[in-house]
Amino acid sequence: MKKALRFIFGYLRTQKWRIALAMCLSFISSVLIVIRPRIQGKIIDDVAMPVWNIVNSGGTPGEDIYAHLASLILLIGAVTLMRSVAIYFFRMNAERSSQAILKNLRLDMYKKLNTLDFDFLDRNRTGDIMTKMTSDTDMIRHFSAYTIFILVENAVLFVGALGAMFYISPVLAVSFILILPFVMILSRKMSGNMRPCMHKVREAFSALNTLVQENISGNRVVKAFAREDYEIERFEAKNLGFAEANYGVADFQSKYIPILDFCGMSLNIILILVGGLLAVNGKISVGDIVTANGLLWAINNPLRMSGWLLSETERAVASCERIQEFMDAEPKITRELSADHEDVGRFFGEVEFKNVSFKYDDEYVLKDISFKAQPGQTIAIVGPTGSGKSTLINLINRFYDVSEGQILIDGADVRDIDLYKLRSNISTAMQDIFLFSDTIEGNIAYANPEASIEEIKRVSQAADADGFIQKLDDGYETVVGERGVGLSGGQKQRIALARALLADPSILILDDTTSAVDMETEHYIQETLKTYFSDRTTFIIAHRISAVKNADLILVLSDGQLLEYGKHENLIKRPREEAYYRSVFENQMGDFDSFYKKSNGGDM
Repeated sequence: MKKALRFIFGYLRTQKWRIALAMCLSFISSVLIVIRPRIQGKIIDDVAMPVWNIVNSGGTPGEDIYAHLASLILLIGAVTLMRSVAIYFFRMNAERSSQAILKNLRLDMYKKLNTLDFDFLDRNRTGDIMTKMTSDTDMIRHFSAYTIFILVENAVLFVGALGAMFYISPVLAVSFILILPFVMILSRKMSGNMRPCMHKVREAFSALNTLVQENISGNRVVKAFAREDYEIERFEAKNLGFAEANYGVADFQSKYIPILDFCGMSLNIILILVGGLLAVNGKISVGDIVTANGLLWAINNPLRMSGWLLSETERAVASCERIQEFMDAEPKITRELSADHEDVGRFFGEVEFKNVSFKYDDEYVLKDISFKAQPGQTIAIVGPTGSGKSTLINLINRFYDVSEGQILIDGADVRDIDLYKLRSNISTAMQDIFLFSDTIEGNIAYANPEASIEEIKRVSQAADADGFIQKLDDGYETVVGERGVGLSGGQKQRIALARALLADPSILILDDTTSAVDMETEHYIQETLKTYFSDRTTFIIAHRISAVKNADLILVLSDGQLLEYGKHENLIKRPREEAYYRSVFENQMGDFDSFYKKSNGGDM
């Protein structure tokens, strides 16, 4: 808990002057609450009782008594007005400081999120991260805007009222104090046992959010398989889990809060018994009883609210610990710049794999891969699903780091190159295409925000996207839906390819980028890339032989191992029983021998 509170107070310090002002105003407001009962007691002792005695004796109260009454009433009015002003400015400063803290916290979390690598995102649910950045941060805001000030306000009220009670009657004050040990023991026990309950609530809420996020993202799959009822049942189960977690908190609170409430209310009984005896014996005046009764709220309320304040504090601590867990996560891929490779500039594009192996959760995905790509060459990667093709190209970008071996770019280990400069020289059109809820122009220009519309159109033409974009009602200003809703798979692929080309990279990676386009479009894109981007080192993952047959080097992966490599002409001539590439070729193009004869000498 101490670590969590230190974390919260670290952000509170950024608003220390505004918070200090809010604290002062809260202190003034609490003091004014304590002062008002004393004025009411003075009205009883200095005005009401003398008037009562004068009237009972047949006399007439003098003007000085009424003048004194008027001055006391004005004083109560002034105290009430001052407290209202103090509360207004206190609320303004508390809310402004808490919103500033929330803004800074979310910004820091978002910055942290952008430093974390694929490994973290693979292991953490999107809904859980979203919950931490929204609901948990808002819990911190609530704590810094209200809970912490109510804690201070109640402490000031309790100490001030108890001090005033000592002034009225030490005996009465000590009678009130006798109940404090029970409250402290109960509060300590409640605090220690409540934190696990609060963690369960936050985790259950996170699981609920994750399910909703998945359902929204996969809504088309749900509807395609008519699984709405199943998803509703899943949601109902998670929703019930969240409700039961909250029931657990409520059940826990029901064991303690009524006792704390009883302790607070018992002060009224103490006042009636002890205060009544003291008044009867002439130890205190009627005005003192009225004052004590007014102060009783300032003593009673903190005791009654202690359970609620502990509950709110534990909620904030539980949220803070979840946020700290996120903030303490360290990326495995760092962007530190080695002194040996400070000025990487623009890459030539030579890429070499030296005995590269990669394992995920202690299971090898790639094993002992070695090859070399010269600047300007095209390297094609083929193989069955799950063979490690996408993993291989992810290692070039350092989305993951190799487990064994080295990847060299222009002779430098990628781990020694500044991460920003590395990825600035590499452009990837990924297999999982993501388009932002933005215009088509904005999505393409994401790779280079400074690019002119002419440059955007040029790369769109190279990707064979300009034609269909121009036919849209708003052309390049057409706003696409979330993840490119409203566009076909082939259209999204071509926009993604245009975006990758606009980055003007030294190394271009195309992960199955033309799988959703027809053969004619694929041929056009390949010819355009050869014409305008021939000086880039290009890696192509594809399942169509037509997309890879002209590559300078074809790598055939199977079960994470380099099964075959070479040029198309050599790979298709290998014996059928040991040639995966030839089998794929014949599945797509027909028997090789027949194809060879038809092509007049084997001109592929």
